[in-house]
Amino acid sequence: MILEKLKLKVVKQIDNAVFEVSNTEGMEFYWIDHPKAKALIAQQGAHLVSYRPNPGEETLWLSDDSLFTQGKAIRGGVPICWPRFGNLGDDSLPKHGFARTSLWCLDEINTSEDSCSIRLSLNHSATPGIALTCLFTFTDNLCLDLVTKNNSDNKFEFTGALHSYFITDVKKLHIGSLGTQHFDSLTQKVTVESAGFKLSEETDRIYLQSADSNLITNGERSLTIHHSGNDSVVVWNPGEQLANQMDDVSDYRQFICVETAITQSPVCLAPKQSHCLQQIIS
Repeated sequence: MILEKLKLKVVKQIDNAVFEVSNTEGMEFYWIDHPKAKALIAQQGAHLVSYRPNPGEETLWLSDDSLFTQGKAIRGGVPICWPRFGNLGDDSLPKHGFARTSLWCLDEINTSEDSCSIRLSLNHSATPGIALTCLFTFTDNLCLDLVTKNNSDNKFEFTGALHSYFITDVKKLHIGSLGTQHFDSLTQKVTVESAGFKLSEETDRIYLQSADSNLITNGERSLTIHHSGNDSVVVWNPGEQLANQMDDVSDYRQFICVETAITQSPVCLAPKQSHCLQQIIS
């Protein structure tokens, strides 16, 4: 179980299905133990660390080498990249933004016999007047809603992604409905996949014409990922050479990132407007 793996201890029970837990580094987490699912969310980054539907197996890959220390991004699960994806946008902000390493606030928990939802929020000094919330809803599937609301008097632009790491066997992996055209971040060129999806030695692609849903299969298990509020789907795996240079990737052969992303054009919110980036895992 993930609690034992990360050496987490229960601090208190918040709700009949939600517990506050912590590690020896002082990081806080929310443990969901509901008939529909078991899950773990880190307060840092509103980061979904683990998700196991009932019935079912663990869905998200988590690196054995991720450090779980304050201020350090967690490798695996579902990091939130915001208000920039990669190095797009404001160069004064860190790569992939600050949301994934910031401390979020617990806003609300709602539990019923058929569902459990938990909402966290972030108001950061680097983006005054901008409210960011992430709502996790566990039913027969998992729905993540990342909502950006502009409470300022000025327009606000951002990119971002729900950077999900899914357990797979890369040797057997297939991803459907990605479309035939992608931007290869390694070659900086648009490429047409005439023969269908195939993982390369290092894969870093932005799919420009993906369907709203993608089926991930590896011969033994399958998942469907539904996207909305995005303009692209990113597929990433570092491959052997890059993974060997990364101190927090335990085994690149065990995961694939399929990300609900905003990469082609920044979302521009007028005052009082909001935007929802949504990913559903089923």
